[in-house]
Amino acid sequence: MSSGSEAIASDSGQPHSPWLAVAGVCGVYVSFGLAIGVMAPLVDEISADLSLSRSAMGSILGAWALIYVFTAVPGGAVVDRLGLRWSLFVGGLTITASLVLRSMANGPVSLFAAVAVFGIGGPLVSIATPKLVASLFEADERRLPTGLGVSSPALGTAIALAVTNPILLPAFDGNWRPVLVSMAAVSFLTTLGWLYASRAITHVEQGATRTDRSTIARLLKLRSMRTILAITLFSFFFSHALSNWLPEILADTGQSDNAAGYLSAISVTVGIVGSLSIARLVPSRRRPHALVAIFAVAGAMVAGIGSLPFGLLFGALAVLGFARAGIIPLLFLEIMGDKNIAVSDIGAATGLFFAVGEIGGFSGPYVIGWVADTTEGFAAATLVLTGIAGAAAAGALALKFVRGTTDVY
Repeated sequence: MSSGSEAIASDSGQPHSPWLAVAGVCGVYVSFGLAIGVMAPLVDEISADLSLSRSAMGSILGAWALIYVFTAVPGGAVVDRLGLRWSLFVGGLTITASLVLRSMANGPVSLFAAVAVFGIGGPLVSIATPKLVASLFEADERRLPTGLGVSSPALGTAIALAVTNPILLPAFDGNWRPVLVSMAAVSFLTTLGWLYASRAITHVEQGATRTDRSTIARLLKLRSMRTILAITLFSFFFSHALSNWLPEILADTGQSDNAAGYLSAISVTVGIVGSLSIARLVPSRRRPHALVAIFAVAGAMVAGIGSLPFGLLFGALAVLGFARAGIIPLLFLEIMGDKNIAVSDIGAATGLFFAVGEIGGFSGPYVIGWVADTTEGFAAATLVLTGIAGAAAAGALALKFVRGTTDVY
């Protein structure tokens, strides 16, 4: 494993910093966020064009997460076999293909299938990123690259939310299909960029490890891993539901489509700062404490969305975005820092992380859409989200005792 402060010699003798690889994977991960974020501001246009109810649209929005449940663990094995370079390349191409197929959808089934394609290659990006960080950086150097990697999808989502309604839709005369094609073009370019940046990982042993059932079974026997997976289930329900429905929740409170898009983008943009700073500032022994606080704050902010005036709403969304952006970096660091999980186990552990998490990732958008349909609004749906945040906080409290950090804040 190389130190992040050291340059890596390429085959030609020219030094390549590990940060070149970090930049490359961040580019692919930005496209990952674009593919997720672009759907929320297009909900009205797509629903009207394809005659979709909120429940149907909720299922479609969560389609890729459903596929993740079944592909994440095998995805860890694929990353182990293909190596980081080709895993991320295939993952990037799959994101591009999903966006192109979405632009060609002519009904709910074809749109569901197009979004689901994202769930086939997406795990390769999600799993390869923490493994790349663990392979290139020593334990005390991982906080910043982990924060950068995890913040990249948030950046992509923020860009999609900010530019779709006010810029791209008007530029394409209100046609949602070219918007998706333009996002696909960006995804393809970042995938090509990764091929260049991957020169910085030529020294990393590729395809040297193997994930098998015994590895998965051993990881699941760890109490710490089971607790992390429980937190992940609730946190993904909360985050995916909120990410997909936030513009509609805000519109339901009286905000215009453009205002809802900007407010959602601001929340995600502030989250980038949270991704970069929370993981760096929280000491390792305080990570469970921080997770408890994050979920408590997130639940409180969501509960107030429907009743706050614009100024306070702006502040609440900023706090919400900052707080929840720290969840995945802290959980990743918990996995990487576990003394019972070796670097060779990171692919399998991250596969489990996403397989369990995306059960919540699929359920969240669907359940919130169903509740909104049933109650003819999002007031009850926000209460459901508040309850889910409380359940995640309880899991984080349990993790504090599993880690032996029984001191109270």
